[in-house]
Amino acid sequence: MFDYRIIFILLLLFYACESSVMDNESNSNFEEFNITSFSTTYNNEDNKISIYVEVSDSQNISSLNANISTDDLLIISDIPLLLYPDFNSNIFLYEGIVELSNEIYLYDIDIIVNFNDNTQEIFSDIFSTPIKPEIIDYTIPDTFQLDSFNWTLLPIDIEISNLNGVDNIDLVSYQVQRFYNGCDVACNYDPNCNDLIEDLSYQSDPTWIFEYISSYNLNQNHLYHIDIPMRPLDGSGLLDQDGNNIFSESDCGRTGTVLFKFIVLDEDGLIDEVIDIPMEIID
Repeated sequence: MFDYRIIFILLLLFYACESSVMDNESNSNFEEFNITSFSTTYNNEDNKISIYVEVSDSQNISSLNANISTDDLLIISDIPLLLYPDFNSNIFLYEGIVELSNEIYLYDIDIIVNFNDNTQEIFSDIFSTPIKPEIIDYTIPDTFQLDSFNWTLLPIDIEISNLNGVDNIDLVSYQVQRFYNGCDVACNYDPNCNDLIEDLSYQSDPTWIFEYISSYNLNQNHLYHIDIPMRPLDGSGLLDQDGNNIFSESDCGRTGTVLFKFIVLDEDGLIDEVIDIPMEIID
């Protein structure tokens, strides 16, 4: 005789296993929740702040708020970020007026995610208010003597003050304006080698970039350095260690006056420049 109890037990085992699998998937999805994109921008001229948060899944979120603090002192709490389902169902945004101190430039921000099941997650980050970087010191010789046959290096050091931190500095570069003498030789490479070179404006090159060295004073002062290759008087070319050409041969290494411009650009588009720094190149 067929035992229907066996079928009943098998059905219980089947549905119990199916329910368990579904619960695990749900927990897995919940555990995989994260913030996929985040940015905070603040304009200290009009005190406008924009907080942008994109999440992996907004279905289980009941609300999303932000707290702004500095040195563990709460400045503003419970800033409401609104969902924009017409644009993207996972994007929360706040735009408004917030008065932050002109004396403080680094702030902590907590993104507080409240879920429908009354649980909560907090994501922490920092943001900085824009402040213009400043070139506060530089070291460059007044005179540089070219070697007769060998390439030499012109060292230049720059110190920059940026209260937004070194990560806020986008680029430190230089430009030159040349007033060079002619070569006074038989021209083998450039038929105009004996003519003067007089730039009407500053010249630039995308490779003329300073290298970051270090920071001090609580990440507010930043040191940069560059070694500029200087052609010898005989005009020799420069090869790398594998014999590849870096600079082709020329009729001579030019002497004369060169003016330097030093430029620092930060991530907010703010710029500081020091211009017309003279140096004599001699033989």
